[in-house]
Amino acid sequence: MKLAVWLLLAAAVIPLGSCANLALSSVQPIINTSPALDEPPAAPPNAEVIISIAPTPEATSDPTPTALPTLPARATVAADTSLVTGCRSGGEVVRGKWPSKVFGGPHDYAIYLPPCYDEEGNQARYPIIYLFHGWPMDENHWLELGIAPTAARLINSGELPPFIIALPRGDREGVYNRTSGGANSWESAMIDEFIPYIERTYRVQRQRDGRAIGGISRGGVWALEIAFRHPEMFASVGAHSAALSVNNAAAGFDPLDLAVTAPIETMRIFIDAGDRDWTRDSARTLSRLLEARYIPHTYTLGVGEHVDSYWKSQVEAYLKFYAAPWKAEKLVHQPPGSSAQ
Repeated sequence: MKLAVWLLLAAAVIPLGSCANLALSSVQPIINTSPALDEPPAAPPNAEVIISIAPTPEATSDPTPTALPTLPARATVAADTSLVTGCRSGGEVVRGKWPSKVFGGPHDYAIYLPPCYDEEGNQARYPIIYLFHGWPMDENHWLELGIAPTAARLINSGELPPFIIALPRGDREGVYNRTSGGANSWESAMIDEFIPYIERTYRVQRQRDGRAIGGISRGGVWALEIAFRHPEMFASVGAHSAALSVNNAAAGFDPLDLAVTAPIETMRIFIDAGDRDWTRDSARTLSRLLEARYIPHTYTLGVGEHVDSYWKSQVEAYLKFYAAPWKAEKLVHQPPGSSAQ
């Protein structure tokens, strides 16, 4: 009797499980709804693979971006405290345009300049982070996530050294979203135009150790592609919810392929996604490819979806990753009237 009941229950459950799997397989893109990983993946010798579960604000399920405010051409960033007397503020967000053949004319960007950057007599050069926004957003994306006040707080408290953040604008249906690398792509716009322009215009460090690059979603794919193809230029790269699973890159430009072949053994690499983010599986795939080559990297799994609330909760962690190698440097911004060290 018990056996018959068990068989009836099994017959009822099995079709339901099959239907559930079929329903999930029809969702595009597939969102991994499995629970958070209990254990980190097995790490090869010398590899730094970390899975951290960090609480975040409640995320919304709606991935549709909201309109972001237009900032003035020059905006002061408030700071509660300052280590350097005489600084007017925690820094400034400045807007400008760079001359671009790829985009057919001047193209927009925003840039965060740290405390004392414009003080009289300050000739210091600063390390720089190039950050790319998600699609279909623009350079306001990172500003809306709070990158400038977070940088100001960390710099003015002394937790991080001063640095510059450059935020170039992509376009919605052209170069940024429809190319995958090489000539006349976002890669060439950055390598041949934007970065040289920034290095001519602002006092940034021009060596590899002073450059970091990163991005969110589509921007994360670009950051990986550019860094992996130009490892001589960048010491660190961050891929934040990188949209690798929907990246239709031409041969030789897919970051998942480049992770297997590129000479990136000495690059600092940060990969993260939310535990309910549809980019989670491809982030894990990238981590495993790096593990197979014994390439040290950091992989974190946070709590959240592919939405602004997740990235906003991680901004401080991102900045600490990028700026970590610069912490040992001298405080490079000087109060008015002081001599450079």
